[in-house]
Amino acid sequence: MNGSGWRRLWKILVVHSVKDLLRYKSFLLLVAVLIAADRLFQHYVRPEQSPLKLPPVSEIGNAWAAWVFQDAPKLVWNLATDGRGLLALAGLFAVKELISLWPSSDMRRMHRGERGRSGILGALAVLRLDQVAWDATASAILAGFGLLWAALAYVPTRVLWLQTGWVGWLVICGAWIALASPAVLAGLSYSSKLALVSKGRFGEKLRLFLRLFTDWPLFWQSWVFCVARLLVEGVFALLIPLAAFATLDSFVLRIVIASVFAAPAYSYVKMASFKFFLEVYKPFPLVYDEFRDYYTSFQL
Repeated sequence: MNGSGWRRLWKILVVHSVKDLLRYKSFLLLVAVLIAADRLFQHYVRPEQSPLKLPPVSEIGNAWAAWVFQDAPKLVWNLATDGRGLLALAGLFAVKELISLWPSSDMRRMHRGERGRSGILGALAVLRLDQVAWDATASAILAGFGLLWAALAYVPTRVLWLQTGWVGWLVICGAWIALASPAVLAGLSYSSKLALVSKGRFGEKLRLFLRLFTDWPLFWQSWVFCVARLLVEGVFALLIPLAAFATLDSFVLRIVIASVFAAPAYSYVKMASFKFFLEVYKPFPLVYDEFRDYYTSFQL
């Protein structure tokens, strides 16, 4: 990507994203409602709350290494064989589908000039079961890749930790897994957007989704963007809400404050991510044909 390409991308991700958020103000409301619903769900459905028993953050080091390499495998197995845990995980996945597909559907209609006055409800009404099924399939494939990558780090470092007791193996394991987290985030983001593309067969869209891992320019650009996205989300959508949860006694007030602070940042991230997806997938006819009017508009 040359200098003019970077300037164009910067303008799209910053200027156009903010402009669209100001234009479609109800999108902020949608994101705020979904954030609040997600936090309420996780508050009442937390299968990991009692069995995991994480060591305090202040004891990071040997205590955490012992938990990760000794206790975690047993706890994960117990959770995987507990029907209640599996039901809770299924509920979390359903929430993920709602949080991903509903805003993506709204942004798809924005960028196709179809949003009109129906806005939020219209974005929900046009979702189809086959789109949910495709997103679930892509997410399952991505989870498989992620688990394989994590296993390549976890298995050898666990063996070495059991032999040596060196806490550095925990750092190496964590760094290896963290290296893949931007790619996983990119995959989760792209799956919800490709699921909504109206044309293309099931397998055709899956092959396009897997280009994230076979097309080097698509991969590295997505990786860099998602590192920046994680930083933004970490500050505005995680640290500030956590501070509210730590300092306020009222659960309802904590939900409201956290949603108010997180919604603008998360809405911006959602909008910028959608526009970034349109840029990196522009060379592929399936996406270009879906958003042809957007690509050829005078604004770009």
